[in-house]
Amino acid sequence: MRLLKSIAVIIIVFIAITVKSQTTNDSIQIKQAALDYIEGWFYKDAGRVDKAIHFEFVKRSINNRDGIDFLGTINKSRMDYITLYHQDREYSLKTHVFILDAMPSIASVKVIFNECIEYLHIAKLNGQWKIVNNLFTGNPDYEKKK
Repeated sequence: MRLLKSIAVIIIVFIAITVKSQTTNDSIQIKQAALDYIEGWFYKDAGRVDKAIHFEFVKRSINNRDGIDFLGTINKSRMDYITLYHQDREYSLKTHVFILDAMPSIASVKVIFNECIEYLHIAKLNGQWKIVNNLFTGNPDYEKKK
């Protein structure tokens, strides 16, 4: 009986690990979506940004005005505009992408680049990984170097 229970536990653990894991190709595509988004924005390449984000994309940050915190929100059309017309940066882009968790159709990714830290929710829709949500903040390490 103990042997049967042990085998059952091993099978359940194996199934859980197999179901949860993403393929190597998925990992590459998830990371590429994050890089297309950040690098596309930095270099004002709207095509790369558009390739990376879903049409229902939303980007949020915590802002403060007069001592009151609130969420600032940017939708896809605003992101398209910001990509093309933001102020040029006077630094070389340095980007680090970390896949925090991934399932067969969703992933959570942390991107650290010079001035921001961004947490991305990425979904696999019709075979393509697209960013659907972004919560970002300033990079405190970058702020210290200013």
